[in-house]
Amino acid sequence: MSPRPTHQSPSDRSRRSLLATGCAAAASGFAGCADLLGSEELAHEVEVYNRRETAHTLSVRVENVDSDALYRQTFDIDGDRAREGTEPFTGRPTAVVVTIDDREPVERDWPDPNCEQQGTRSAGGVDVYLLPDDEVRLEPTCNTIYAE
Repeated sequence: MSPRPTHQSPSDRSRRSLLATGCAAAASGFAGCADLLGSEELAHEVEVYNRRETAHTLSVRVENVDSDALYRQTFDIDGDRAREGTEPFTGRPTAVVVTIDDREPVERDWPDPNCEQQGTRSAGGVDVYLLPDDEVRLEPTCNTIYAE
């Protein structure tokens, strides 16, 4: 018994060709997206909040284990205002040094936000609060920020 010849109509071949081309394009498109997403480096951020009624100048320096500056910024902030969306930075922060006006710097450990345990893709950041009693408080954040 000989194999039965298969006959494809031109429209069957066109549909199969179109389907194969579409699948190949979709697969390469997804691969390109994965490459783009995978190549973006997560970054840290610092946001500053002045909870006092009067304006203050806050200088924030984030350091690594060798006391090298990973981030340094000075903010002039009116009373009860914030500065959000600051420049992202990379590295392994270990300390945050905050200077209010011309006072002595206040140093705190970089907080560990445990973002992965919270199910968030983030390098972790910090909110710096100047409270009404002149206390400096840090709160960790898990916003997803990428290096520019």
